[in-house]
Amino acid sequence: MVYLITNSEKYYADLCDEIRLFYNERNIPMTDSVPLEGTVLKHVLRYEDGKIINTSVLYEDGDMRCSRTVVLPDGEFTELERTRAEKHGAKNSIYMVLADHTGIRRPWGSLTGVRPSKMYRDLVRNLGAAEADRRMREEYFLSEEKLSLLKQIYEVQEPFIDSNEPGRDIDIYVGIPFCTSRCSYCSFFSLLASKDGGKEHSYVDALIREIDASADMLEKRNIRSLYMGGGTPTALSDSELERVLCHLDRYVRGREFTVEAGRPDTITESKLALLKDHNVARISINPQSTCERTLGLIGRSHSISQFYSAVEMALGMGFDSINMDLIAGLQDEDTEIFMNSLKECMAFGPQNITVHTLAIKKGSRYGMEDFKGYTDEAIVSEMISGARELLSEKGYIPYYLYKQKYMAGNLENVGYCMKGKECIYNIDMMEDEADVVAFGLGTSSRRIFNDEGKIKRFYTPKDLSLYISDMDGIIEKRKELFA
Repeated sequence: MVYLITNSEKYYADLCDEIRLFYNERNIPMTDSVPLEGTVLKHVLRYEDGKIINTSVLYEDGDMRCSRTVVLPDGEFTELERTRAEKHGAKNSIYMVLADHTGIRRPWGSLTGVRPSKMYRDLVRNLGAAEADRRMREEYFLSEEKLSLLKQIYEVQEPFIDSNEPGRDIDIYVGIPFCTSRCSYCSFFSLLASKDGGKEHSYVDALIREIDASADMLEKRNIRSLYMGGGTPTALSDSELERVLCHLDRYVRGREFTVEAGRPDTITESKLALLKDHNVARISINPQSTCERTLGLIGRSHSISQFYSAVEMALGMGFDSINMDLIAGLQDEDTEIFMNSLKECMAFGPQNITVHTLAIKKGSRYGMEDFKGYTDEAIVSEMISGARELLSEKGYIPYYLYKQKYMAGNLENVGYCMKGKECIYNIDMMEDEADVVAFGLGTSSRRIFNDEGKIKRFYTPKDLSLYISDMDGIIEKRKELFA
């Protein structure tokens, strides 16, 4: 058992994230004293002589093993800047003492946040590239491999971010929350598709009303991209899918339009034809693995042959870009199995391949069962590095990146593409560079206030009956956000 003692409870969750880089512990209790059994991290934040001082001490079975202190100047900080400095020092003191004790150095160093690429961009903008690189190496302890990845993504993204006009540009997200089955690792909000389609019909009625109510606002903004995700949008019947697409037609007008046709068992020739007819240029067909045994273990309700068939149908339709998702670290997979999946996907010549690291979230079946049967993190790291090397050899470039909690080895998800096939929505979404208006059950809209340095969000309900019954309130709150 691992325990935490701190005099700064507001940083408890952040300190726990650092501890989890070294110990596979979901529950890290707070305590007031050092117990005689187990591992304890004691953190103390104090101010002294105009400095912010964070000290962390590690105890094992009651005995002190090592300690680390991080000292930062207490300058003319705003409240937000002081909070960031306190938290940075606190996390680093925990990271360093655990790195000393275990001998382990994480590739992302002490970083546990979702968007390291955004953090790097902000440092470059404010301090210049050389100082940003130095801070990443010396103050966050990034490996050269991960720093190189950030720098490459930064360069690829810059033209897309520079073209964004804050306050005017916007992306549209449409959520379709239905799936034919639930994967064991999935923590996203979703509903099982109904047999008679009645639930879906009621949902689409409400969704269309929600979309149409924002028509005036959308017409006044510059729409950069549209993205339909889920769930699995192609879990809808042809008629329900067409109803949604018809109400989005007016906003497409040659813009990037992506639909996640993620589950191969939901893809039919008629649905692909519908997507083409409504100017969808980019789709995702996601195997996660091309190992039949793995698909059964993780609860995917499709076969490899269904994946091959769906891809061949899509290629025949002539979509501008096809994405395929793979997950590194799935149950019982080794590097050979994972790399074989990657090679089989690459053989189809997709314009985009997204490589995810398995994350065991609390809301997934794996998380609820405290599943331990996933692949060793050293092997997952080998998978991630091998994928980057092979994809780079074949001309794919990394163009967006994000991280999640509870990922094996504190690794990352990376979207790769052939040059010119970058997905604008993915860049905007991960870098917080454009407003997003999101429609549907359990979605999140955001508005960026650059002058204030703030982002405001509006969340729709996750309960289907409440979403439908409270549509007037949802419409009004969105209007307030984007007024």
